[in-house]
Amino acid sequence: MANKEITNKRYTSIVTIDPDTLKSYKFQNNEIKLNKLSSFKKENFYISIINLKNLITDPIEISRNIPEEDLDSAIDIQVYDELNLDPAVQYTIFYKEFFGFDNNSKRKFNVFAIETLKIKEEFTKVVKKVKYIDYIAPEPLLFKSLYDKNFLNKDSIDCFLYFKKKDAFLAIYSDGEYLYSKSLSFSLEKMHEKYCEIVGENIPYDDFINFILSGTSINISRSNQRLIVKLYKEIFVYINDIIFYAKRAYLIENIHRIYINSDVGIFKNIDRYIRTYMDIEPHELNFVIAKNAKETQSEQLHNLMILTALNYIEEPDDDLNFSIFKRPPPFKQRPSGKMLLIFLISLIISLAYPIYEFGYSYFLKLQFTNLKEKEHKLFTEASLIRKQLMILNKKEKTVQAKLTKESNKLNFKEKLLKQIYNKKVHYPMKIMILVDIFKKINKYHSKLYKMDIVTDNNRTIMVFSVFSRKDKNITELIKALTKMKKFEISTKEIKNDNKKKMYLSDIKVVLNDNI
Repeated sequence: MANKEITNKRYTSIVTIDPDTLKSYKFQNNEIKLNKLSSFKKENFYISIINLKNLITDPIEISRNIPEEDLDSAIDIQVYDELNLDPAVQYTIFYKEFFGFDNNSKRKFNVFAIETLKIKEEFTKVVKKVKYIDYIAPEPLLFKSLYDKNFLNKDSIDCFLYFKKKDAFLAIYSDGEYLYSKSLSFSLEKMHEKYCEIVGENIPYDDFINFILSGTSINISRSNQRLIVKLYKEIFVYINDIIFYAKRAYLIENIHRIYINSDVGIFKNIDRYIRTYMDIEPHELNFVIAKNAKETQSEQLHNLMILTALNYIEEPDDDLNFSIFKRPPPFKQRPSGKMLLIFLISLIISLAYPIYEFGYSYFLKLQFTNLKEKEHKLFTEASLIRKQLMILNKKEKTVQAKLTKESNKLNFKEKLLKQIYNKKVHYPMKIMILVDIFKKINKYHSKLYKMDIVTDNNRTIMVFSVFSRKDKNITELIKALTKMKKFEISTKEIKNDNKKKMYLSDIKVVLNDNI
């Protein structure tokens, strides 16, 4: 159990909120308990989440030549273009750069975007209860806290699976940093519907949940219980395809561990199906953060929200904070507080300089009005520029496509002429060489089981994969081929296949196409 305390004296407790169900937990004095949302209390730190299915997420690439001061604008323009966002709609957009991307001329960023109006809609019920939310985190970014709080080591590539009643998602982390996430189609409700379809009868949702948690049910026949294999196979083959895509897109060799859990708990025998259909070592996503964890069985997403809140309280960072319902700063830091202080000072000074103060106040009002007009004008111009850039980008892509098409035609004709020439002039001689090589292979008691031929820089490279019961036969074959002096001969090694009792070697023969 990890001992986690709130170090900031401004807050005495952390309150987590699920925006869909309004389920809430309170973390205080290293204990966690169910919480009834009633009203906002300034001593509580409030944290909630945005469901991944509501977010627009995608990686984008930005040139390294763009200065840091222009980075926000460049990303903003590219996000609107590549993600086909409506320029007339206001979006809340955050991004995070990730490394290990092998491209010296480009920087790569993971982008998270959502309509600002949708945030208001998703949290309407929450703000009616507590009015302010200090932090709203995207679901897949919650797992970062497990590395920051040393629950997990940062020297691996991990996958996290989480199933909720109405949605589910997957997230991949590399060396403790977020890399990729995907909303899944198999929520708990969808799993239930699919299982009913497989067994051909309507099974109550609660009976299904109890069954997948315990592995047995008196309300489900044994024959139908065995059909759960079909459901898990479809789920994990589908998830495996997503992971396969992510590994190719992000140049990942292996996923070291996969952590899985759900809002209702861990599924019975789920580790067996993960090993069978995904070939990844499964682990239960179950991290204890409170000393009364056995008495209060809190969902892992709420535990992760608590860890994320602890990180934020210790080191505030709003780079990925989607909250538009933040509490106002202390009174003296608010614009109204500052205005009041200015007013009091002005009132004192105005006793001596009434005319000066009146004129200065009027000047500030004019300046404020002028800045508001400029802000509106700049927003309109920015929207127009985004539209123009989108049009120009589309034209550029059209021209580039035409150029590529014509270039491909020219390259095709050039290659075709070369191939015709090569086949007419060089192939008869190469066939004679092949015949000689085959004769040598037979002569030295060896067998050919594979042959690859490629062309590289006017050279033909042939790789003869041979095997023999004696390594001496292959050695003598290589010497004999070398003495022919018609081509270059090389081989890396002669391998011994103990199971088949054979010796294997890949003999590389390089021909000059001018032969």
